Amino acid sequence: MAKSIFLSTSFAPVRKATALLLTMVTAGCGTFIPSQRDWPNDDTTDVANMNTYLAASVICELSYAVTIAIEKDRGSAKLRPNGRAYSSYLNDWGVEVSTDLTASESSTVNPSGSWSPFLAPAALASISGGFSVGATSSNEDNNNVFYPLSALYKPAYFTVGTQERPCRKLSGDKQGSPLVDIDLKILPLLISRMQTVELGITDEPKKKETITGQKNVLTKTVSIKETFSGGVNPTWAFTTGSINSTGTLFSGSRERTHQIVFTFGELADSRQGLKPLPELTHINQQLKAGLRASVFNR
Repeated sequence: MAKSIFLSTSFAPVRKATALLLTMVTAGCGTFIPSQRDWPNDDTTDVANMNTYLAASVICELSYAVTIAIEKDRGSAKLRPNGRAYSSYLNDWGVEVSTDLTASESSTVNPSGSWSPFLAPAALASISGGFSVGATSSNEDNNNVFYPLSALYKPAYFTVGTQERPCRKLSGDKQGSPLVDIDLKILPLLISRMQTVELGITDEPKKKETITGQKNVLTKTVSIKETFSGGVNPTWAFTTGSINSTGTLFSGSRERTHQIVFTFGELADSRQGLKPLPELTHINQQLKAGLRASVFNR
C-alpha cells in the first residue's frame, strides 16, 4: 500500500524541516507587536528618539512656512499700490497637527510537494499537495498637538529667498522617520490662500460672522510608505518525488507608514485650540486619511 507523502521514510527530513519552518513563522514576523523602528534600532529608546525628532522637525517646518509666508507678504505690501498686507489674519489662526505612525509585519509558510511510487510510471500513481500558514500584526501610534501661528512666527531664524532651516539637524540623521527634515510643502498652501484674497477670488478671513457656506480652513496631508519584503524558495528532489518545486516556501514583509495631517483655522476665543468648524474639519481629514490608507494597503 502506498504511504502518505509525509509518512514516507524518505521524507523524514522534510517533516523535520516543515516543523522547523512552522516554528519560525509562529515566532517570527506577524506573531508579535512590531516596533515602530527597524532592527537593530528598535528598542524603546530608539522609538522615543524617533518621536522626538519627528516632533521637532514638524515644528521646524511649520515655523519656516509661517514665517516666510508672513515676511514675503509684508515685503510685497510695500510694493503694492494699496500697501495692504494679506497675512494679518494669521495672527488669529492656529494649526492642529496629527501624526499617524503605523508598522505592520506578516509572514507565510507555503510548502508543497509531489510523490509517486518508486519506479512506477507517473501516470499510474502520483500525489501532490501543500498548505499555507500565515500571520500578520500591526502597531499604530497617533499623536495630536496644537500650535497658535503667532508662536511659530520666528523672523530671526528664517530669511526670505533661502530654503535654509537652521532648526534642522546638521547630522542629517532622520532617526527612523522618512518625514524628518524634509520639505512638507506647507508654505505653498499658506501663500495660495493669501493670493486668492489679493486676486479678489475670496475674502480675507476675519473675526466676524461667518458667511453661510464659507469655510476658512486649510488642510494638508502628507504620507510616506515604506515596504520591505523577501522570500526563501529551497527545493528538495528525491527518487520518488520533490518538495517545494514550485512556489515560495517562506515569505515575510514589513511595512511602515508615516502620515501627518495639518489643519489651519481660526483660534477659539480661549486661544487654546481651534474653533468648532476647523476642529471638526481636522477630525474629518483624519478619517479620510485613514480610509485612503486602508484602501491603498489592500
